[in-house]
Amino acid sequence: MKLNDLTLHCQQKIAIGGQSTTMAVLIKATPLTIDAFAPYGSIISPDEQVSNADDSSRTANQGTAIKLLGVSQIEKKYPFEGTPNWNLFRCFSQPHLRGPVSISEGRAIEHSIRVLEKHPSSSQTFIPMGCPEHQPRYLVVVALEDCETGRPDLSTLKAFLCRGNQAVTYGAGIWHAPMIALGNQEYIDFGVVIYEFHDPKAPEKDCQEHHYGDGSIKVQLFQS
Repeated sequence: MKLNDLTLHCQQKIAIGGQSTTMAVLIKATPLTIDAFAPYGSIISPDEQVSNADDSSRTANQGTAIKLLGVSQIEKKYPFEGTPNWNLFRCFSQPHLRGPVSISEGRAIEHSIRVLEKHPSSSQTFIPMGCPEHQPRYLVVVALEDCETGRPDLSTLKAFLCRGNQAVTYGAGIWHAPMIALGNQEYIDFGVVIYEFHDPKAPEKDCQEHHYGDGSIKVQLFQS
């Protein structure tokens, strides 16, 4: 089956009476860039942003640094008070994802996505720590919301290979998979910025999930 940049295979089966729906989706992971990720939020990508810097950048720290303004946007849409938090995630790589990963060279492997989640009222920024700069170190899977059902719109599903010196900000309400670590390291640490309410009686205010227990969503990538 020939691959393309978005949906490689999408076959929907709707049971008689509308009681069940099964969707099989296979997508190919592509490099993370500012423009490609824009529908889903924003990223911090120093190599790309510094090389394309314009008049909005300026020297700082007595000429020893370049400061770029507003490279990633933080959103807060709570109709009530939300607390800005720095959280720490230690994300462990799964056995089949350990080893060098590339866009198109090597042995093709597939990774199943079994849950997508969203934070309805806050963006969420993941900043990797201690990773090799120019190697794919983690995988991001995102989808827009279906405006009719509120569920993930799988026709907008995309997967991005992210380098160790790139950070991602999911926009508020953007569906995404839990962070997926890649490479030879046992785990990757992320500093995470998010607004949270922490209401034990209404956890859905902070996070909502949609499950695909049959593993019908798969991402293709390559290992050397």
